[in-house]
Amino acid sequence: MNLKQIKIDLTVKLMNLKNQSNTLQIIQESMVGFKEEIGNFLDVVMLNDLGLSPSIVKRTYAMRFEKCTLNVDLVVNQTTKSEYINGFNMN
Repeated sequence: MNLKQIKIDLTVKLMNLKNQSNTLQIIQESMVGFKEEIGNFLDVVMLNDLGLSPSIVKRTYAMRFEKCTLNVDLVVNQTTKSEYINGFNMN
């Protein structure tokens, strides 16, 4: 599995996104192109939910695939429903 190539491709796709409210779904759809390397999508689990202010929260999700897990940090403005990717890590 070429993790470096997957990370580069995912980074480029995420940089080209406008502000979205369905970021996890977009990431999941982007990963379909790497199905041979990562396997089928299994599920998404919220690992952490940290309030940064009354309307801003930082959430960490584990997107599990058959052969790897993608941890995604999102900052969510609950007032505007805007989501911003703070980072991701694949293992």
